[in-house]
Amino acid sequence: MSNNWKSKLEKRVREYFKGYSGCHDYYHAERTLKYALEISKKIQADRDIVYAGALLHDIGYKNNSKDEGDHHKFGIKIAKKWLPEIGFPEGKIGEVLEIIRLHDNFSWGHNYEPTEKNEIKIIQDADRIDALGAVGIARFAMYFGEKRYPLYDPTPPPKTKVVWLNHDLADQLRRDGIKKYENLNFEYSKKISKTQYNYLKNFYKTLKKELEEAHLK
Repeated sequence: MSNNWKSKLEKRVREYFKGYSGCHDYYHAERTLKYALEISKKIQADRDIVYAGALLHDIGYKNNSKDEGDHHKFGIKIAKKWLPEIGFPEGKIGEVLEIIRLHDNFSWGHNYEPTEKNEIKIIQDADRIDALGAVGIARFAMYFGEKRYPLYDPTPPPKTKVVWLNHDLADQLRRDGIKKYENLNFEYSKKISKTQYNYLKNFYKTLKKELEEAHLK
C-alpha cells in the first residue's frame, strides 16, 4: 500500500497550524512523531497508526481556545474528515481516533481510562516527553504568558491532588511537568527522556529558589 498519505497529512497539518501558538503547533506534532517512532522501535505497534496519531493528536486545539479541555473532541471531528481524504487505510482510522481521544488521559484525572493499546500509550509518552527538558519549559512558559497566569504567587499552593491549578509557573512545572515523566507508560520512554527530566527538575528547583529569595520580606 502506498504511503503517499504521510506526505499529504504532514502538509495538511503544517498548513493548518500555520501561525498558531508554539505550545501546540506543527513542530510540537513533529517532535511528538519523532519520539513516537523512536519508542516504537522497542515497543510493538502499528506504525501507520502511530504516525497519523502523532501528527493529529493535538489538531483540535486550533480554533477552540475556549474549550481546550475538549480539544480531543474537536480533533476527532477533523481527523474523521481528513484521514479518508488523504487515503489513510480505512480499517485503521478508528484506532487513530482513539489515540486522539485518549492522548491526554492521565492516571490522576477524574475520567481516567486505562488502555492496553500500545499505539495509544506510545503517543501518550511521546507527547509527555515534549513537556520535559528545555523545550517543555519553554512551552509551559509560553502557555502561562498567553493565559496571563502568574510567574510567581506568594500564597502557598493549595493542598490538592489536582494537577493543573495555574497557581504559578514554578508550581506547575512540579505539579504537571515532573509528574508527566513519572506517568510515562514504558521504561524505554523514561530511559530516552531521563536527561530532559533531570533538566526540568533542576530548573524547577532553581526557579523556585530564585523566586523565594527575591521575594523574602
